[in-house]
Amino acid sequence: MIKKKSKVTPEFSTASMSDINFLLLIFFLVSTMFAVERGLPMALPGQQSKSVKLKRDNVLTIQAFANGSIVIRGTGPVMVSDLRLIVENKLLANPKLVVVIETHPDAEYAVMIDILDELRLANAERISLRTMKSG
Repeated sequence: MIKKKSKVTPEFSTASMSDINFLLLIFFLVSTMFAVERGLPMALPGQQSKSVKLKRDNVLTIQAFANGSIVIRGTGPVMVSDLRLIVENKLLANPKLVVVIETHPDAEYAVMIDILDELRLANAERISLRTMKSG
C-alpha cells in the first residue's frame, strides 16, 4: 500500500485583515482627544495697516537680549517674575499704554514667550513686537 503524504500548509486568510486595520484606525481616531493649545490672541497687522505715532509717555519698551536679560527702557534690568507687577502698575497709571517688546535676533525664543505670558497675566492688551537692530 502506498501512503499518501498529506501536506498541510499553515495559512490563514488575510482577506479581512484590511477591514480590521481600517476599523482599528477609525476607533483610535474617534477615541483620541486632540490637545488644543490656546495661545495668546493677537491681531497681526495686515497689508493696509498704517504706522501710528504715539506719545513717549504711552509707550513701555521691554528689551530681551541674547544673554537672557530683560531690560525695561527707562527703568533698568528686571526679572521675569517682577515684570507682571511692574506692567500692572504702569497700566493702572496709564490705561493707553502700549507695550513694545524688542527682542535681539540671537535671543532665546522662550524669553519672548515668558515676557508675553507675563503681559497676558498683567492684562496688557496693546502689545507690539519688534526685533532689535544689530549693532
